Amino acid sequence: MTIIDADAHVVETTETWSYMTGEDEAFRPQIFKRTGTDGAPTAAGKGGKEYWVIDERPIAKGANQGEDVPADSRDMVSVQSRLRHMDELGADIAVLYPTVFLRPMTNEHDVEYALTHSYNRWLADIWKQGAGRLRWAALPPLYSLVDTGKVRAELEFCKAHGAVSVFMRGLECERVLSHRYFFPLYEMAQELDLAVTLHTGINSIAIHDAYPAGYEVSLNRFKLPCATAFATLLQDEIPSRFPGIRWAFIEAGALWLPFMLNEARLRLQRKGRRLAEDAMGENRMYVTTQLTDDIPAIVDAVGDDNLVIGTDYGHNDTATDIRAMQRLGQEGGIAQKSVDKILEDNPRRLYGLN
Repeated sequence: MTIIDADAHVVETTETWSYMTGEDEAFRPQIFKRTGTDGAPTAAGKGGKEYWVIDERPIAKGANQGEDVPADSRDMVSVQSRLRHMDELGADIAVLYPTVFLRPMTNEHDVEYALTHSYNRWLADIWKQGAGRLRWAALPPLYSLVDTGKVRAELEFCKAHGAVSVFMRGLECERVLSHRYFFPLYEMAQELDLAVTLHTGINSIAIHDAYPAGYEVSLNRFKLPCATAFATLLQDEIPSRFPGIRWAFIEAGALWLPFMLNEARLRLQRKGRRLAEDAMGENRMYVTTQLTDDIPAIVDAVGDDNLVIGTDYGHNDTATDIRAMQRLGQEGGIAQKSVDKILEDNPRRLYGLN
């Protein structure tokens, strides 16, 4: 059996941006360290709190950094360290998602392209060292979609270097994901056999910054946009428009599934349309569950063919459980057949892993 961690992370370092060349170097993120007026640190930790400065915008560096994993593994300083820790945790393959890109950083197409272009090459090099065990979600330069050739070239590179999906957030470029602006991207993903994976997060500076920092508002900044995108795509019948795409909703839990399915059903009825009985199966939609969910109730409600699970490796939030793969069979409260589907069959199908 091959156990697949459907949601793991890399934490960006200065190495991430080392692939910027030429004019792109002007957009290289810088590190700002916050100190008091006397030069002393103002935050816990060595040297004070650090921020990435990207397009004149400060973004907390390591704000969601997990301390329960080796630092050289979390930051991909040592790919071999990461592989050894995966062995310990019982994961054969991990699908890697970004960290800093879960937040909005810029509205400028050239800045975004420089960032995503460099990140994708960093992940390509990680994949080369990973012996086929480290797959990843490609970052498309979404503000460059007016130049489809440029975006296609980026995705073709990613596909050729181990990417298995296209990374998106619940809101992109100040638009919902059913907007026609994204149709060229979906066509590319379909042709390249890349899943479209919506991770918790949001790409709207206005909405993100409307909420103050803190766990109590992270639902609005991160998880809820992912869950509502699920219903939006269904009610606007986007999966049926692109029948070759597999969709996933990552790190938002799964307890919201019955509610969002019902919302999509009601809204389709108002248009004289009907939601399929097996809406997730027919529309090739997958959702990550977690041990804090009532997994037996979720399986009863939607079945076990479209659920996956991840560790959220490298982070420290409500979805993080680096031993999730081991605990599912012991504590999940579901039949072994369902466990096997969630750990291998479903993520293998979602990510197109042979």
